[in-house]
Amino acid sequence: MRVKIVIRLISFCSLTLLFFICFSTLGQVRMPACSSSSQFYKADSINVITFGASTVEGVPAPLNFQQPLKSFIENCYSGKAVNVYNYGVAGETTKQGLIRFDAAIANKTGFILLLMGVNDAVQIADGKGGSVVATTQNLQLMIEKAQAAKLNVIIGTLQFFLEPGGRGPQSNRIRKINALINQINIQYRALANSKGLKVADINSVMRSNSLYSDDVHPNRRGYYVMAMIWFDALNQEIVENHLKTAVVQNYPNPANTYTKIGYTLSSASSVKVSLYNILGNNLGVVFEDYRNAGYHVEEISTIKYPPGVYILYYEFLNNFFTKKMIITH
Repeated sequence: MRVKIVIRLISFCSLTLLFFICFSTLGQVRMPACSSSSQFYKADSINVITFGASTVEGVPAPLNFQQPLKSFIENCYSGKAVNVYNYGVAGETTKQGLIRFDAAIANKTGFILLLMGVNDAVQIADGKGGSVVATTQNLQLMIEKAQAAKLNVIIGTLQFFLEPGGRGPQSNRIRKINALINQINIQYRALANSKGLKVADINSVMRSNSLYSDDVHPNRRGYYVMAMIWFDALNQEIVENHLKTAVVQNYPNPANTYTKIGYTLSSASSVKVSLYNILGNNLGVVFEDYRNAGYHVEEISTIKYPPGVYILYYEFLNNFFTKKMIITH
């Protein structure tokens, strides 16, 4: 009976929704945790271009990381329009990708996720041309084109091939390819660091055979894991560069001995929070320091203040905010 139910469930799911709907229904997939700062994303939409070769395209079809990634974003950034574009073409090197790159980013806004270079490593290992330097230069050109188009770039590290046992010709070839992938990843990380870009470190996580459908492509769970890695990097980029300036209600409220204040900064700034009573008298500064861009929570003591209604007055980035706070003892 259990087998029949599973078969009917899989039949019910469309091929394009097989990964997310079916796996979620069977309890094998869960949504990743949302960033506390997701509520402060300042744009009305999140547009994501994914560019690369077969892993970006989705092999074996219809599996891909774009669909779960879109679901993760929609779940955490509620009320925002989410578009995820797939510009993956199986078998391409970075040189071939450059030919179609301009068309892929034309009239696009938002973020671009770059995952390309495995086929370069294969080509180099097989003596068919190319080099690690040329591969890195090609990716650099993509980055510069994307930045010129005002896109926010995130680089993905390349996953290794699964290495077969033994020391035969095929095993040696795969090891050679992986050594080249490692060299390319080192250069990609250095490139990202030099340009201040986020890195989705896919290679460091995709090390389990259970995440692969063949020697290099992810299976359903592998694509889910890959989507989580991209999602983390996307969140980091948003927290650092795409939050509006705002404050949240302190909690607990009413406060007893302490309360926590939360706020977001769109860029680094001094932060000053003063406390006023209901009559408008300034009772002094309860927090003052410097903070970087992002979402912050500070704990302040309320022990010395008598029960009553108070006003928290925030000053940062030439903005002023107020929140009502109640103290009870």
